[in-house]
Amino acid sequence: MEPQEYIDTFFGSLNEQLPQARVRPDGKSATYRNLVVQATWADELWEVQLKNNGSEPIRRQYDPAKARSSEGAANYFVDELRRATGQEPVERPQTRHFGQRRQKV
Repeated sequence: MEPQEYIDTFFGSLNEQLPQARVRPDGKSATYRNLVVQATWADELWEVQLKNNGSEPIRRQYDPAKARSSEGAANYFVDELRRATGQEPVERPQTRHFGQRRQKV
């Protein structure tokens, strides 16, 4: 995937889950209520940052060679946006990761 494709799919997934979010014309940031999510490339990593007027920004860096998907990153930031606006995070089905053992019941 090309660098801009990660950002495009990130904001596409964010917008699917939060239709009220507005992707800005630059295609590298979005607003949701009074919050701003911005994605940029730095060297070989892409960084996503959530800016809130009243608190410290939340930043995460992703290595496209190791990251599962930009959708997973969007899920994280959708949950953070919801928490910051007093909403519950989205319930998603648990996915099993290869290499992890199942717990015995």
